[in-house]
Amino acid sequence: MQIRARIFSGVPVVAAAIGLLKLDWHYGSGLISGLVVCALSLGAQAEFYGMAAKSGIQARAFPGFVAGLAWLWWTIGADGPHPLHFLTGFLALLLIWEILMGSTAEAPVRLGVTLLGWVAIPFLLAYVLLIRQAPEGWAWLVFLVAVCKTGDSVAWLVGNIWGRQKMAPEVSPNKTWEGAMGSLGGSLIAGWIVASVAFVSPPSIFLWVGAALVVNFGGQLGDLSESLLKRGFRTKHSASLLPGLGGTFDMVDSFLLAGPFLYAFLYQFDGMG
Repeated sequence: MQIRARIFSGVPVVAAAIGLLKLDWHYGSGLISGLVVCALSLGAQAEFYGMAAKSGIQARAFPGFVAGLAWLWWTIGADGPHPLHFLTGFLALLLIWEILMGSTAEAPVRLGVTLLGWVAIPFLLAYVLLIRQAPEGWAWLVFLVAVCKTGDSVAWLVGNIWGRQKMAPEVSPNKTWEGAMGSLGGSLIAGWIVASVAFVSPPSIFLWVGAALVVNFGGQLGDLSESLLKRGFRTKHSASLLPGLGGTFDMVDSFLLAGPFLYAFLYQFDGMG
């Protein structure tokens, strides 16, 4: 039943992703990918703040949404403020908001969760847009999506069939080391395919293998990080948007660290930036 649900939900999602990537390549010049990332970020933030509310923490969701969209929009234009300046301004506005609201009860927790909802989602997803803006950025974006999602799918399949050794049972009881190894293998195969067909100038084997390794590591760490947050909020699922796949937060969790890791790797070894 679970396999059927994942296939039923996953096939349309994959088809939609392929279609949007093709549109972004032919017509978007990065705008379509930017709008998609903004929409996904808004959905994931809403689920994050919703989980916080269910656990008894009422974050300041509205300023979190506005700051998230503003940060991503400035990233699309590549002429936004320095991250430290933006964070300082956002924190100052949140403190002013709290003072004007006059609610001191659990103010530090509320402020912390509001900030975390921005840092963990739109701030990190902005790296996906930075990758798109780089030379061969469209191909590297396809690489990121293919490597992350292939790794996710193979990890789930291998873990369900052969998984025995638990990776982090307190954080994610279903994650196994066998699944993690399967994820790595699936990511390398996906990376090889994309490196062979998507680039105008195919990257060297060192570059694409290294990129696949850091993306897979970031993807698995992002998945575990989302599980950590869900367990902290005493919630099993961020949402039930798609049967077998979960909500928007579940869809983007692997990109939250895979995007920054890939950007940093390419910045160091491919002259990106």
